[in-house]
Amino acid sequence: MPHIRQLCWVSLLCLSSSAVAANVRLKVEGLSGELEKNVRAQLSTIQSDEVTPDRRFRARVDDAIREGLKALGYYEPTIKFDLLPPPAKGRQVLIARVTPGQPVLIGGTEVILRGGARTDKDYLALLKTRPAIGTVLNQGDYDNFKKSLTSVSLRKGYFDSEFVKSQLGIALGRHQAFWDIDYDSGERYRFGPVTFEGSQIRDEYLQNLLPFKEGDEYESKDLAELNRRLSATGWFNSVVVAPEFEKSRKTKILPLKGVVSPRTENTIETGVGYSTDVGPRVKASWKKPWMNSYGHSLTTSTSISAPEQVLDFSYKMPLLKNPLEQYYLVQGGFKRTDLNDTEQDSTTLAVSRYWDLSSGWQRAINLRWSFDHFTQGNVTNTTMLFYPGVMISRTRSRGGLMPTWGDSQRYSVDYSNTAWGSDVDFSVLQAQNVWSRTVYDRHRFVMRAQVGWLATAEIEKVPRE
Repeated sequence: MPHIRQLCWVSLLCLSSSAVAANVRLKVEGLSGELEKNVRAQLSTIQSDEVTPDRRFRARVDDAIREGLKALGYYEPTIKFDLLPPPAKGRQVLIARVTPGQPVLIGGTEVILRGGARTDKDYLALLKTRPAIGTVLNQGDYDNFKKSLTSVSLRKGYFDSEFVKSQLGIALGRHQAFWDIDYDSGERYRFGPVTFEGSQIRDEYLQNLLPFKEGDEYESKDLAELNRRLSATGWFNSVVVAPEFEKSRKTKILPLKGVVSPRTENTIETGVGYSTDVGPRVKASWKKPWMNSYGHSLTTSTSISAPEQVLDFSYKMPLLKNPLEQYYLVQGGFKRTDLNDTEQDSTTLAVSRYWDLSSGWQRAINLRWSFDHFTQGNVTNTTMLFYPGVMISRTRSRGGLMPTWGDSQRYSVDYSNTAWGSDVDFSVLQAQNVWSRTVYDRHRFVMRAQVGWLATAEIEKVPRE
């Protein structure tokens, strides 16, 4: 029976404490700006069931306020609590009146750099970010400075770096703080040989994708660029290139190992659609992202509807000297159209040579052949065209897989002359632009513009397309 009474008493205490917690509200006075923000962040760690008017809760609040102020250089605040009488309605208020006190000021920021960091411009630039003598201490600045040193070491290949000493000294009697950092970056690593495992493409093609040379100083952005370039070829389903640290501790020459898996050799896609100009239609495509060890690829597609039938193919041949940015492209197609007052059979073939420039622009020269038999109204013509051209284009975007900003530009010039077998003399200039912008994260605007100029004396012989 006494045991039962004891349990009942504990239960009553718990219920009483919960009831009080639900009726007490904490209010902090005397702080503003960053001080208030930082103290609120510390107080947010206190659970709602801990809120009571007793001394234990006040001690918890006192500690949180002091921690929040200490991080911003205020080590000696005065904190007084005042529990207001219970109001007629609402919760009882516990007020914490805070006087921050005299701040601790920066008295010195000694940072010693050893190893390669002594002459590295990025490390030297960090020294200029230290707070000025006499400014109020912010422990976040000290922590961020140390993180920045570590970040540079990882980014630039100082993989043996270490803090010989790192200390934030506080002299409360003088209200001063002193940085004391001794940092040894060690020797900077260099890129070693790169090997690949699991690739169906010749190794010399992969080696020519490297954005660095063996012996170059390590840069994490170069490693990321290599992973990106390998993925951009379209040859692989997965790509992981990583350093082999265990082989480089003594020599500081960092070999890389790339593990890749081939993309599916054949991909077939089908679809059914409807549009107002051609009605129902069936689409199909067949893609071979790689056909041989040279990285050649093939894409074919067809679209069939009652008034229009289209068959296209594209064959890409990367060049060994730069497989991603330099290549030949052979394209061809057949299109039959019976729409409105136009009947047309069109066969095309084009050979293009592409270069991707470091500026982001892509340029190409091409040679096109086309054979068209078309009837438009009462006019019937058969035309064979053979014409060279040049083209430059650029596509930019921001926002990753769901771009919030982007544009596409394409400019081309084509010229045909009967001197080399074409049926028509003409010159064509075209400009195409697409802009995409996102406003307030919810609204996307897409604008398109296309301008063309055609100069010819025999307009009736020029195919509609």
